[in-house]
Amino acid sequence: MKIIHTADWHLGKRLNSHSFLEDQRYILSQFVEAIVEEKPDLIIIAGDIYDTAHPNKNTVAIFEEMVQKLNLQMHIPIIIINGNHDSKERLSYGASWFNHSQLYIRTTLSSFFEPIDFEGIAIYTLPFFTVSEARVFLERDVKSYEQAVKYFVELVKPQLDTTKKNILVGHFTLNGAPKSDSERDLTIGTIESVSPQYLDGFDCVLLGHIHHPFAIDYEHIFYSGSILQYSFSEVKQAKGYRTIEFDNNGQLKQRFHQLQPQFELEVVEGKYEDIINGHFDRKSDNSYFHFKLREMQHVTEPMQKLKQLYPNTLALTPEVITMIDTEQTAGEIKQLEPLDIINAFYRMHTEKDLSEIQRDHLISLIEEERGTH
Repeated sequence: MKIIHTADWHLGKRLNSHSFLEDQRYILSQFVEAIVEEKPDLIIIAGDIYDTAHPNKNTVAIFEEMVQKLNLQMHIPIIIINGNHDSKERLSYGASWFNHSQLYIRTTLSSFFEPIDFEGIAIYTLPFFTVSEARVFLERDVKSYEQAVKYFVELVKPQLDTTKKNILVGHFTLNGAPKSDSERDLTIGTIESVSPQYLDGFDCVLLGHIHHPFAIDYEHIFYSGSILQYSFSEVKQAKGYRTIEFDNNGQLKQRFHQLQPQFELEVVEGKYEDIINGHFDRKSDNSYFHFKLREMQHVTEPMQKLKQLYPNTLALTPEVITMIDTEQTAGEIKQLEPLDIINAFYRMHTEKDLSEIQRDHLISLIEEERGTH
């Protein structure tokens, strides 16, 4: 049996006001083409279908189109759990009816104890939950996400059928898995990561939430990663999906398959003039750029100029003092006037120089401070 493991689509995602909707449409079209070639028996989507609990109609339309192609037209069973970005109520609307076409949308904690059986494989779905929800459901004093998962697994273990391959589908952080900037914390003020020791009993664990497909190194626990790079901290991460298979001897075989986005995210560091003149390495002029530039104190409206040349520029960080060699910084700063230091800091964060009114006010404050010492 071949399973496609995917997660973290984050449909409707925006980065610095840029919508990834067309990028998502492009990559999901590529995903469908891959599914045609793979001919899987089952698709598992481990949470975060949407990036927000209130997706707009265009975003929902993309998801509906995917379900129609994969489930209704290609007749592939699909199992979906909610992630921490999804609304359980919206995602599960009509779920009982969808079961008839083998579209299983699982958003309740009780569903964890109702495995879905496929050809000698039992799939246990543990959708995202809050610690308070676990506390109410379990009727126990649950103090952390890890403790909740531990209790859930302990409760379900007696019903695991050892004559089958038991698979857990979840949406949480495993101990040691690094997060990127686009992964929202699961809990606040509590331990949110889960030790793999509490997942014992399952032959395979397929997870969502962490966007890096190689965030962990276990023989039976996997993240599929997100389908696209959603923050500049993910620029070095491959994106795609994972295939999971059990051979005739019951041995697990898995493989990650990379998808190629329409445009990639790139972080570029250098001098402003070099970038303007095109003297830098890049994958494409249409990449989504985060420029970290120095020697641009004289430039007015640098972002506008960059976007004229590189229309998908999403972020600009002026590097003024931070780019100076640390051994020289202290000496050079001592030579600067306080107003120059303040202006450099202001420019770094606003891309503008201080106005004359601001400068005059600061000069008065500086002179007043000097007069008191």
